[in-house]
Amino acid sequence: MLSSSQNAAETRSEQKSSAELENENALEELEHLVGIPRPDFLLLIKTFSYILRRINTYIIKPSLLQAELREKLKLQDDAKIDAIVRLWVRQTTPIMNNLADERYESNEIADVAWKLNVEISSHCQQREKSPLAILQLKTGAGEDITLEMNHAELSELYHQFECIQSELDAIWSQEHLQIKQNTKEI
Repeated sequence: MLSSSQNAAETRSEQKSSAELENENALEELEHLVGIPRPDFLLLIKTFSYILRRINTYIIKPSLLQAELREKLKLQDDAKIDAIVRLWVRQTTPIMNNLADERYESNEIADVAWKLNVEISSHCQQREKSPLAILQLKTGAGEDITLEMNHAELSELYHQFECIQSELDAIWSQEHLQIKQNTKEI
């Protein structure tokens, strides 16, 4: 008699082999539909897989796609490589144009206003004073963003801004120093 753990292991093994068989059948069916020899078909699948993993780099720098098709994927036919890159550029240009569209650039803060609200208690209703800072931000697109924060939240935001400013200052100092060194060398 088999134990329940042995039964479970056999069931998982059967499911795994069934899934592998389904994957193999799907792969063979796809290979038949494409109509190219098995080695070329596997190279095609590996190429697509590689491109999908590196997609963010290729959108910004299509020339890297061209270089990696030659070097890493060992494609030899320049006409095919150029056709792939041209198609890639043609298909990704609308994506890049949308990213550069005004509505995406308008996240810049155009105006900042603030006020302080304090709820105080009266003799009828005893409660603790609770000050709230209200920041009103207006974006370049005219969108209004309102933030309400208590003292702790405002202090945390201030601390985050200080950290960002410190990092920006460090980067600026580093670049400024490098520019000075480069001008001295000239």
